[in-house]
Amino acid sequence: MDAMLLHRIHFAFTIVYHYLFPQLTMGLALLIVVLKTIAIRHRDERYNQAARFWGKIFAINFLFGVVTGIPMEFQFGTNWSQFARTTGGVIGQPLAMEGVFSFFLQSAIPPYWQCMETEN
Repeated sequence: MDAMLLHRIHFAFTIVYHYLFPQLTMGLALLIVVLKTIAIRHRDERYNQAARFWGKIFAINFLFGVVTGIPMEFQFGTNWSQFARTTGGVIGQPLAMEGVFSFFLQSAIPPYWQCMETEN
């Protein structure tokens, strides 16, 4: 096995797993907001507990998204520079949007939980 094949296997592993995490993070954020809203409107503790459970999954998922996303960005820039240069206009925009959305969700959800906890 040569170094190029090992690199391609590593990049494939990184990109496959990273592809899953941002979508799951964005979907879980919406689910958590809906569960907390229902918990507040109906004053039902089951929905609050469900939101807390999915919030923990959200945090773990976000962590894995960061852990796979940062190396992926470096791999694009260092090992796939010609590819990145050629397709940067197409691939760069979704990567930037993913970064902005993911970090926005991570910073917006915890304050939402805190303000909801004071209302219960």
